[in-house]
Order: sequence, then C-alpha cells, then structure tokens
Amino acid sequence: MAAVIGKKPCAKCNKGEGGGVTTCNGCRQIFCTKHFVEHRLELSHQMDTISQDHDILRDELAKDSSAHSILTRIDNWEQESISRIQAAAENARIELRQYVDRTKSDLKCSVEKMTTELQLSQKSDDFTENDLKRWTEKLKELRKKLDTPAILSIDNEDEVKSSITLIRIHEKQRPSTPTIRTPDHRSHCLKESNHTMADRQQRSSTPILRTCDHRHPSNRDHIPTLADKQQRPSTPTLRPLDHRLSNSTTMEKFEEIDGKAVLSEDNLVVTCCLASILTQPIVYGVNRYSTGKHQIRFRIEKMGDQRLFFGVIRSLENISRSGQAQNNNNFSLYGWWDLNETIVNGKTQTSKYRSIVTTGDELTLILDCENKQIQLQHHRTKRLAQCSLDLDKCPFPWKIVIRLQSAGDCIRILR
Repeated sequence: MAAVIGKKPCAKCNKGEGGGVTTCNGCRQIFCTKHFVEHRLELSHQMDTISQDHDILRDELAKDSSAHSILTRIDNWEQESISRIQAAAENARIELRQYVDRTKSDLKCSVEKMTTELQLSQKSDDFTENDLKRWTEKLKELRKKLDTPAILSIDNEDEVKSSITLIRIHEKQRPSTPTIRTPDHRSHCLKESNHTMADRQQRSSTPILRTCDHRHPSNRDHIPTLADKQQRPSTPTLRPLDHRLSNSTTMEKFEEIDGKAVLSEDNLVVTCCLASILTQPIVYGVNRYSTGKHQIRFRIEKMGDQRLFFGVIRSLENISRSGQAQNNNNFSLYGWWDLNETIVNGKTQTSKYRSIVTTGDELTLILDCENKQIQLQHHRTKRLAQCSLDLDKCPFPWKIVIRLQSAGDCIRILR
C-alpha cells in the first residue's frame, strides 16, 4: 500500500494535514483555498492604494508650475529689492539737490560781492586792464564751480558694499542610496507599499530659497494666511518677567544707517556721531524675519540723557524723516522708547512706567513670528514689555530698527 504524502499547513489558519493546497509565487507562503482568496484580495487592495497614489502624483505633475509657493517668495524679494533701489536713488537725488543748493548759495555771495565792486569801479571810472583781467578770471572760476562740481562722484557696486542681497535656489541633499533587498524581504516590501502619498512627499528633496549672506534657517519668508490677517493687535503690556527664555540668540548685525553714526567690530556696534533733529541715527538690522522665534540681545555701552528706541518695521519700509517726532507716521512701526512708551502702528501709547534704561543695561528684543508679537526684556529689572502686531499694517518679513538720540550713544549686539 502506497504511503500518504503529508501536506504543509495553511499559513493563516495552521490547519493540519490537508490544509495547504496552493503556494503564492510572491511571498512563497502556502494557503488553503479560503485564505488564498483572502490573500489575493489583500494584494488587490494594496494595488488599489498604489494606483491612487500614482494618480495623485500624476495630477500634481500636471499642475501649472507657476503656482509654486517659492515663486511668491521670489516675487516678494524682487519687489523688496526694487523698493530699496528706488529709495537709494531718491536719497542720491536729495543729496545732489542739497549740494547744488549749497553751491548756488555760496556762489550768490561771491557774485554779490563782485557786483558791488563792479558798480563802484564803473561809477568812479578808475578800473584798469589788471582789474578787467582779474574780473574775467573770477567769472570763469565762478562759472566752472556752477557747471562742473568736481567733488561729486557716483560710487558703483565695485566700490561699495551693495545693500541688495542676491538669492538662489538650493536643493537639499537627496536621501542615501537605497539598499538591494533579497527575497527574504518580500513580505516587508509588501508592507511598505501601504505608505501614503504624504509619507513619500516628506522623504522627497525640497528646494529652499536662501539669500547669499543670510544663511540662518529662521529667515525663510512666510506668506500670511487669512487667519493671520484677521488677528488684530492686543493692548501692549509691560509686566514682571515670570518665565525663563531660551538662551539661544539670533546671529543679527547692524546694516543700514540713516543719519550720523558709524558701525564697528564687524557691524556689531553702532555709535552716534552727531544728533541734531535731522541727523538722529536710525539703524536697521541685516536679517529678515518671517517664521519662528528669535532673540537679539543688546548692551547699552553708552547712553545720553535722551531715550533709545527698540522695535521692528516691515522690511520694505524705512522710517521717514518727516516722522522724526516720536508720534511717527510709519504705520508698520512697532516698539518701545525706553520701556515706558509703546509705539503701535507708528503711534504712541503711554504706560505708567518711568524711564529705566541706562548705560550698562542689557535688553533682549524677542520676535515671535508664530504668535505675531514682539517683546522687550530688561534684564536688570526683569521686566518684559509685550506687544502684538497687526499683519495688515506690518506684514512679514520684519526687520529690527533702533533709534539713537544723543551724541555718543553706543549699542552693542551680544553673541
């Protein structure tokens, strides 16, 4: 009598002899009739998932590339650069007009003196050839000063550091080379096929936008949402500091100056040279802030009897000289004079606190882009001033701004 050949059990139900009837050519497992049908249904569901992911990817590839979010950031950079170029051109025009006006004023005085001399000589009829020659040379000299101002020149970008930072597209490094799997990993491959499209998008390389001289990752621009714009600024507050802040600080530097001041120590120190009503220095930071939370710590190296201003303004705007008064007409300006006077939308809101900032004090300006607010911490008194920003009035990106009012005022950015 022939021996009965034993059959392997089903991989699902583990039935004994006679359970397994067929083998899957993919995973190499043995199934009974019922569970083989179920196994094929599972593979069919996985195939449906892959097909859906494929269709989503194909649809996204068919979308118009002009709608890419980074293009909006490039457009914003372009407009900001154009605005800065226009502002630089207008400043150059103003300086030229001022010089021409001063030159004409000086020439008028010389011409008036010459007019008096000519009239007296003609009246007395006592002029000679030497006088005529001297007057002719004098007229030529005055004409030359009027027509050809020799002391004026235009500096090009090769001679001065440009204030316009260039941008480029940088692609992050792709993931490491995938490993080659042996047949033992087949079941693992089947599980991996259930990953969603979102998982794949997280693993893909993503281009990022950088400025050539601003490499801090927190400087990436943020496009305000409708919810951002609907939020209005709350009442500015000044309260004792009751929570600890992170010790990390943002790598900030001073850059643009409007007024009589000088930068030193790799643009970490600014010193006021002259402080009249038209020359009080206004100093701006080099970074632009749109996302995250950033801290810039300052030390007052020297301070006169006038208060200092610390705050922010939209990056496309500078404080206008027509708004030299503390009630400013720049609607995107937010900050504090000392700690006792808050500026919201360029307007003053006075608090009950007296002036407390003095020489040697350290302050930290905190830019919380996620919560759309700024804070000013005074370390000696452990007080914290806080103010929310209206993104309709002061949209991203922001830049820091500081005002000095007394000759000799000196502020250092601490690292």
